[in-house]
Amino acid sequence: MDASLLALFWEGFELDRYELLDTHSLLVTLKPDPARPPRCHRCGQASTLIHDTHRRRVRERDLFQYRVWLDVPVRRVRCRQCGPRRERIDWLIGRQSLTCAMVNWVEALVRLMPVKHVAELLGLHWHTVKAIDYRRLQREVRPVDLSRVRRLIMDEFALFKGHRYATVAICADTQQVLWIGEGRSRAAVRPFFEWLGPKGCQQIEAVAMDMNTAMDLEVQANCPRARVVYDLFHVIAKFGREVIDRVRVDQANRLREDKPARRAVKRSRWLLLRNPENLGEELK
Repeated sequence: MDASLLALFWEGFELDRYELLDTHSLLVTLKPDPARPPRCHRCGQASTLIHDTHRRRVRERDLFQYRVWLDVPVRRVRCRQCGPRRERIDWLIGRQSLTCAMVNWVEALVRLMPVKHVAELLGLHWHTVKAIDYRRLQREVRPVDLSRVRRLIMDEFALFKGHRYATVAICADTQQVLWIGEGRSRAAVRPFFEWLGPKGCQQIEAVAMDMNTAMDLEVQANCPRARVVYDLFHVIAKFGREVIDRVRVDQANRLREDKPARRAVKRSRWLLLRNPENLGEELK
């Protein structure tokens, strides 16, 4: 393993030695680069006066089948301006136990997989991965500009098995998630409109939703200018259940004496729901 090649990853340090801890773990021990004096963490000024040194073990990105750990000597310098301060290490931010490269790798993976799977893949605690993803979201998600929200999309989704749900509110124009709350009752949805405020509720012009009575009633109570728009899927599904099925059953009941005709009507449910252009000539 070329020491000069490895040192490119960790600015300000050189490779001292490396060893296998087990069949899947590699420990890389670093030493300060004498050609690069440490810099003050606060002001960035270089200093050759070392107050003390302690060693930290941090996790680096995996190398092939190995999980890589770094043994890093972290120094405190005697800065003329700030006094004793920890040295600045650009690839190791703060006191976290992961390098910046490792954090960036975790952030890339959580875009593709659930937090639980990323934690299992990398051998990290679930809360560690979740905290990294939370900081990424804080950094990347745009602040909500409520003054520009005019149209909403509201929907529910299952959290766990056993009919536990959450409600999400989205700006229809920007596709930005505005709010998520557990539950789908009126009481569960109401905090969203309280957060939106009287002024924000007054400017809402339309709200798209499924045929959820709780959402409908809360929109009518809080957004007097809003028009409720039901999504086409649920409208057609409700029409199929409550209109087509009712007509089909009533017609079948009238044909009790005509067994073949009654059987044909009773079995026509899915036939009636199909688009005419999808029917074969023998069914038209």
